[in-house]
Amino acid sequence: MAARTRIGMAFLLATAIVALTSSQAFALIVGGDGNKPLTDTGWPDGAEAIFNVKARIAWWEGPPLGGGQWHAECRGDAKALSAVLADFAKLDVKSKRIVLHDGVGTSFWLKTGNEPAKRDTTMDWTFVVWQSESWKRLRKLPAELNPVGPEDATNGPPSQIDVYTGGNIKWANVTVPKGLKVVDQRLEAHGFTIRDGVVLEGKVTDLATKKPISAKVRLELITPQNNGYSYSTVAKAQTDAKGRWVLKKTPAGWHRVIIEAKGFVPRVLGHLNVDDQPRWQAFDGGLARPAKIAGRLTGDDGKPLADVEVRIDGVTTSSGAHYQSAQGYTLKTDKDGRFRSDQIPAGRATIWVYKPGYCRPGLGLPITTPKEDIKLTMIRAGRIVVTVDFGGKVRNGMYLVQVEPEGGIAVGKYGGTGNISNDTNQITFDNVPPARYVVRGRPNPGAANQETDPITIDLKGGKTAEIKLKAK
Repeated sequence: MAARTRIGMAFLLATAIVALTSSQAFALIVGGDGNKPLTDTGWPDGAEAIFNVKARIAWWEGPPLGGGQWHAECRGDAKALSAVLADFAKLDVKSKRIVLHDGVGTSFWLKTGNEPAKRDTTMDWTFVVWQSESWKRLRKLPAELNPVGPEDATNGPPSQIDVYTGGNIKWANVTVPKGLKVVDQRLEAHGFTIRDGVVLEGKVTDLATKKPISAKVRLELITPQNNGYSYSTVAKAQTDAKGRWVLKKTPAGWHRVIIEAKGFVPRVLGHLNVDDQPRWQAFDGGLARPAKIAGRLTGDDGKPLADVEVRIDGVTTSSGAHYQSAQGYTLKTDKDGRFRSDQIPAGRATIWVYKPGYCRPGLGLPITTPKEDIKLTMIRAGRIVVTVDFGGKVRNGMYLVQVEPEGGIAVGKYGGTGNISNDTNQITFDNVPPARYVVRGRPNPGAANQETDPITIDLKGGKTAEIKLKAK
């Protein structure tokens, strides 16, 4: 079956320099059903044989922040998996592992497709492999957007096979070549049984001393709302003398795990989406002491800017792990343009600022906390209004408009992409930094020959550029 493109979550492009906007950029996740062979020269040697097995039922490319991470979802028995592992052992990747899970796997691609209720979405293993250049590019993103774990920083892009032992796979009958790392995440391997249901387990430490601390653990159910999400506590735990905690029989749903202790900054350890299948998952993590930050924001005229939203993002520990807050790290400048907080974790962070009509060119400002002498300047931003002329025809489906810096996308330069979804066939990009941009459009999904002729504009600060694209 031919490849298809799906719209993923909204996000700020890795190349964009404007933060905290109501972004119109979208992640495009590409994938398809079946096992028609795929060829990609960016894969490491040996990947094609593993990816293109007859057992593959679907594939997709992510993550939704630039791509380059390829997933092959497969269904088969122990014999078929053993053959795959023989090829996996030869894969030219320094970091590779097999991860065992209880239960039956569910295909991400088939589950999110059309009429998933009519499909068999079960799978027995997933093979994940990176394009090296994409992995290197994503490594440069802020911690909250970076899908690459710090543990793989020195070994290069990792590859992994996740095996689900509750379906067609009898693990005892699988042949594992010598030298392959096997990570057993099944319940029995950690002293639990199927009767314990979904088990969450972890250890809380002081990030500075590495010693265990007394902490509270809270499991919250995440419920989507019209304007965001609501959170409700469904389970609690207390660490023991060794900093250990356990939660059994976790209810089905989308959750987040929060840890907190007196004298430390609370932290979201992670998220999980579970069904009613028993499983085990670890959430080890540490807490940091609070640190102070303070600074001042002015316009390019030197005058203070009040009511600027200051977001402390990319908060990381000394090891490079993301330190996420349950409430976020967002401040507001006062009438003198000043901001201050004494509840930012000690470590590293990036400061992004937002005020309607203004922008701060370049990427966010990296800092090491504590820091109390931060100085930032914002300039007047522009606005781009794009109207697409369909020649009197009714638009069929979604239509994508893309704004790129002249000369091409580059880290540190603004880029925006969005779908026209209103009756006026129009889309607006606000708070755009002054610069020269190329604007074009195409159906979504669509082919290259359906793309409009590009229009180049010279956007000025404080001005609005109105553009009309003619659809083909």
